[in-house]
Amino acid sequence: MAALQRCLRGNLVAQSFGRRAFAAAEASQPTKVVILGTGWASFRVLSDIDAKKNAVTVVSPRNHLLFTPMLASSALGTVNQRSICQPVRPVCAGKGASYYESNVVKIDKEKKEVHCQTGTGVTYQIPYDKLVVGVGFQPNDFNIPGVKEHALFMKETADATVFKDHVLERLEEASYWHALDGDLSVSEEERAKIQQLLTFVVVGGGPTGVELAGELTDFLSNEGAKLYGHLKEFIRVHMFTYDVLNTFDRGLQEYAISHLQKKQGVQIHLGAFVQKLEKDTVYVKMGDTEMNIKYGTLVWCAGIKPHKFIKEYGFQMNERGSQILVDENLKVKGEQDIFALGDCATIEDYWLPQTAQVANQQAIYLAKNLSQDAGKEVKPFEFHSKGMMAYVGGFNAVMAQVPGLSKLTGFFAFLGWRFTYWFLQLSMRNRFMLSTDWMRTLIFGRDLTRFGPRSKPQ
Repeated sequence: MAALQRCLRGNLVAQSFGRRAFAAAEASQPTKVVILGTGWASFRVLSDIDAKKNAVTVVSPRNHLLFTPMLASSALGTVNQRSICQPVRPVCAGKGASYYESNVVKIDKEKKEVHCQTGTGVTYQIPYDKLVVGVGFQPNDFNIPGVKEHALFMKETADATVFKDHVLERLEEASYWHALDGDLSVSEEERAKIQQLLTFVVVGGGPTGVELAGELTDFLSNEGAKLYGHLKEFIRVHMFTYDVLNTFDRGLQEYAISHLQKKQGVQIHLGAFVQKLEKDTVYVKMGDTEMNIKYGTLVWCAGIKPHKFIKEYGFQMNERGSQILVDENLKVKGEQDIFALGDCATIEDYWLPQTAQVANQQAIYLAKNLSQDAGKEVKPFEFHSKGMMAYVGGFNAVMAQVPGLSKLTGFFAFLGWRFTYWFLQLSMRNRFMLSTDWMRTLIFGRDLTRFGPRSKPQ
């Protein structure tokens, strides 16, 4: 009998120990965190999250982070596009994370799965414990006729390539246009056509539009004037916008407008609203005045809007239906274990601008919270502005609300602009490449190489 009791006690002890061991093993399992997107917010969460506590998976059709504040610089060859792109694979390898180059077409909140689709249309599922949505925005055409069909944009890496090739193509086309009739003299009709080809239009006066106008006029007045001197008299650059740098104070706005007009030669049309776009003509209304001009290149930098699939995820949205509504901890309202940040999300009763600076700070905050032990107090997110800046061309920039400095303009602001963006790169690789790009451009000028079509046997 005593032996039987000892045996039973031993079994109970063993079962109790087994249960505790199983519970401990279960508790030690890393949390499955799935991150959607590779923009500023998503990439920074990936970089900062504790990989020992979280099993991270990234799903995005783009395999790199694009440093969007310098996209305009790469569009004219001041810097190489690869110098402002940070590949996601090296970061994933260092974190022991997984990356899937796919789109997310559905989120099953009950099963906690994301449904992914490859570029070839094949679908598959990935389970999650916590989901981070940071899929950014897309250009906003405001449903204006012709914009989708005829405008160029400045939002993604490929946009910079397309824009640069288009500018160079127009310069070459203008160079040979007069010879197409077999007569090398230039008629009045040919002059008009050449001027149309060399009329460049920027729509939008925000930081992207202003910096693109600055970079474009830098290129046209340097490499363009040296290498296409015979075309210099035909080049025109227009900017159509309601206002310029409206988040800056009035003094900096006036400085930017004055510099772009007087030093860079940009014809700025304020209070302008584009009504319609055709293949070679833009129709604009300014107050009671209507006008149209023929152009060779038009790039649209007039705002952003949510991706269509954001609404299809079934999340609670803000009043305009344009952004995912989140609470003070960046958790999606009405959802469990789902977070959203960056351009695609807005905090309830706490409006913030849709900038890389906001996305970066939100990502640092969220990565820290996802990495800490459960049960710890989570403080609400607070944004602390580090200032605003924009390049206006000719080695000049404007800076505002920088720590320790209310505002700065001119060459010293340009140096501050460059140093800040150099410092904000997420790797020494990119800092090195940027430094060498700037040195190369300063010594040898911008690269005018335009890659032709791929080879194809005939």
